[in-house]
Amino acid sequence: MTTYETVFITLPSLTEQEESDLVAALAQVVTDDGGTMAANDRMGRRRLAYPIRKFEDGVYTRFLYDSSPAVPKELDRRIRLSDKILRHLTVRLEPDWAVAAKEQAVRDAEARVEAARLAAIAAAEAAEAEARKEAEAAAAAEAAEAAGETPEAPSEEASAEAPEA
Repeated sequence: MTTYETVFITLPSLTEQEESDLVAALAQVVTDDGGTMAANDRMGRRRLAYPIRKFEDGVYTRFLYDSSPAVPKELDRRIRLSDKILRHLTVRLEPDWAVAAKEQAVRDAEARVEAARLAAIAAAEAAEAEARKEAEAAAAAEAAEAAGETPEAPSEEASAEAPEA
């Protein structure tokens, strides 16, 4: 099987659901015809170099897949029929480039998983620190109330009466 890379630009006006449905349908074309997806990357919304059909922005998506030569032809046909895709390009990768591209796709996927894991850990630590701070503030207020003091913030008058050093 030959390795292909297809990059296409969808309309920026599509909702997330419409875009994901479109991408899923195109990915289904690859897998239905016997191809195997190595990467399905949403590269994000970017400014176009020049306006295309009066759009200044577009959402880029990249497919990296192994398939027979019939699959890119069918994918190209379906993309041309869709009015939701501004531009597309499919290239056949040389074997050594294909191996490097697949390895990079695996590294990128692992990096995304690791970044999500670290973000979840950081969020949990921040929530734990906030809860600890609130507990300490509640304990300090309770101790001050037990001592008969009322915890008050210094007023503006008190700070104005204090002599300046």
